[in-house]
Amino acid sequence: MQQSAFIAHCPYEIGDKVNITFHEGVAVIGGPVTEKTAEVVITDILAVHSCKRQKVTFMYEINNTRVLRLVEWEAVKNGK
Repeated sequence: MQQSAFIAHCPYEIGDKVNITFHEGVAVIGGPVTEKTAEVVITDILAVHSCKRQKVTFMYEINNTRVLRLVEWEAVKNGK
């Protein structure tokens, strides 16, 4: 069995309210406000750790319903 550990700092906390916009099927934060923008509450945070890549990706449950990966607008705008 492989053992792995990580230290990661999440930019959000449970209970934070954030505005998200769905852009081409991706939940974007910090982007322009459109008719697809909604204020949501983060109700749970998942830290997904890749042993192979040694990278932690945060996913967020919003409004007790959906789990999404939130992407910064700058990354979408720059095509990353």
